[in-house]
Amino acid sequence: MRLPASRQLPVTILPATPAYDANGTPYSPHYGDIYHSAESGPGQARHVFLGGNGLPQCWAGVRVFTIVETGFGLGLNFLETWQAWRADPARPQRLHFVSIEKHPFTREGLAALHANYRGLTPLAGELRSAWPLALPGLHRLHFEDGRVTLTLAFGDIADVLPKLRLAADAYFLDGFAPDRNPDMWTPAVTKALARLARPGATLATYTTARAVRDALAGAGFVPELRPGFGRKRQMLAARYAPPRPPRRAAPTAPAWSERHAIVVGAGLAGAAVTERLVARGWRVDVIERRPAPAAEASGIRACVFHPHVSRDDSILSRLTRAGFLYALGRWQALESAGHRLDWRRCGVLQVAKDSREEPRMAATARALGFPTDYLEYLQRGAASARVGCELRSGGWWYPGSGWMQPAGLVAAQLAAARARSGLVLHVNAGVQALERVEHGWRALAADGAAIASAPVVVLANAHDAARLVPLATALKSVRGQLTCLPAESLALPRAVLAGPGHLVPLADGTAVAGATFDFEDDDPAPSAAGHAGNLERLERLLPGGAAGIDPATLSGTVGFRCVPADRLPLIGALPDAAAACAAVNIRGLPRLPGLYGAFGYASRGLTWAALGGELIASAVEGEPAPLEGDLADAIDPARFLLRRARRGKL
Repeated sequence: MRLPASRQLPVTILPATPAYDANGTPYSPHYGDIYHSAESGPGQARHVFLGGNGLPQCWAGVRVFTIVETGFGLGLNFLETWQAWRADPARPQRLHFVSIEKHPFTREGLAALHANYRGLTPLAGELRSAWPLALPGLHRLHFEDGRVTLTLAFGDIADVLPKLRLAADAYFLDGFAPDRNPDMWTPAVTKALARLARPGATLATYTTARAVRDALAGAGFVPELRPGFGRKRQMLAARYAPPRPPRRAAPTAPAWSERHAIVVGAGLAGAAVTERLVARGWRVDVIERRPAPAAEASGIRACVFHPHVSRDDSILSRLTRAGFLYALGRWQALESAGHRLDWRRCGVLQVAKDSREEPRMAATARALGFPTDYLEYLQRGAASARVGCELRSGGWWYPGSGWMQPAGLVAAQLAAARARSGLVLHVNAGVQALERVEHGWRALAADGAAIASAPVVVLANAHDAARLVPLATALKSVRGQLTCLPAESLALPRAVLAGPGHLVPLADGTAVAGATFDFEDDDPAPSAAGHAGNLERLERLLPGGAAGIDPATLSGTVGFRCVPADRLPLIGALPDAAAACAAVNIRGLPRLPGLYGAFGYASRGLTWAALGGELIASAVEGEPAPLEGDLADAIDPARFLLRRARRGKL
């Protein structure tokens, strides 16, 4: 169904264009088929997909209900499902709707199409306001204060479906007709759907093609014909009831004695995990060894956030894109809830190192074909005009990027948790050890006293995590010094400059330049040598920018990055090294029950923290993962133990 990871090619998402057939029904010229019944799109959604799955009756009293859809199209099935959820007093506490779409419409295209469905206008407007750019991967959108979550998977179903990590309660199969889009209906697709199905999961589709019925039956579904909608005489419904237990079953949701967690560390990683858990109704004890949150690396004056780009759209690029896009949505939600953030989306220009790198950067941008709202290559003249300063080179322009003061974000996330009455904050409280107890874990202070006990513990304490649990890898501590440049010390650009270091123009007319990358240096105080190095980086970014500035007169801040061996974070369930033996895949390794990690964010804590929090909260709650499986495996804390197991070195 897909190429091996080493041979994966970058994916370009080609948006659909609104069109109509002779009867005024939305139509795809590419597939030669209509998007829904000519009688009524919303009517088809209610009769075929909701009714065919026994909804809303079948979700009554369920805490989390997950629907998987093939073919998002205009989004009518999602909107009707959302509307039914709203109207049902017995609705599930949380509704997840996961939909795969190869050719999504743009926001403007959806607006033109949605104008014909007046009964869905309010919800359709909310959907369009949150609509993502046409970029490959998963896009998680939250509605109804997070109680309704739409996860859009943009890409080819053969590539996307095997990467989903979830347990489905119902399926809406709504691709174009099998004779127009056969790739959506293959036996391989139905088997992949079956691997995600909970026992008794239901399925509905408008098609009754014999090949589809046979494929479903071969995958363990029991299909039946039912009365169709409009002029279509019949439709198809099915229930997942395989004749024997499947070899690879959908994951079961964890069962906890109480919805209570401990988060160790109150920086970017810990605050993000806390906010996501409390939003789901959990109580969280946050334990911070310093006198206040964000007192370590998260306390620096300004952090830059922008995507990572590579010609092959590498694991790092895909992970950073997912984190960047999800973080923007969470930050905007915090602001909408009244929490103040100190940030600017002024744009970031990643400047080419020299004239030889410029054509490579231009070729990469062309090959990826991403929307210019996300990435654009600018030649030197256009780049200089965009940022308002004369540059030596052009580079990649990230228009949605910028800078943020991380301590303000941490404060906002903890305030959001406190507003839900779900937060207890312990400061000046170092965790000396974790002790297994009957129903979970106990965090112990240096004198042996219990700080807190809970079924779930999340270590978000950077390097200190390795002291509490064995990780099978070393975490490097890399010193980073930032230099504060006083107002009027140089003519500032209108946007952040990045490349060999970075220059951040702040709102008060000052700037931050950086950053050093100092190994085997644990000095927490800024040094004149560090400032001199940052001025050299500044000069390479902005010719003449460092002229006349004496490094001995400058101030700055120092933080210590937590850097894993492969430069990727450790996010997820922590492995049980003592119980591990030879293993061939990461999901076969035993885990420490209820113990999770969110650390090793290196220089990308601002970009990765929100997604890391959502990934852990989803795992704890048994909800669909917000990340593709290969990306989740790449950042799984057990990956280093797996490598040792494969080499027979456990």
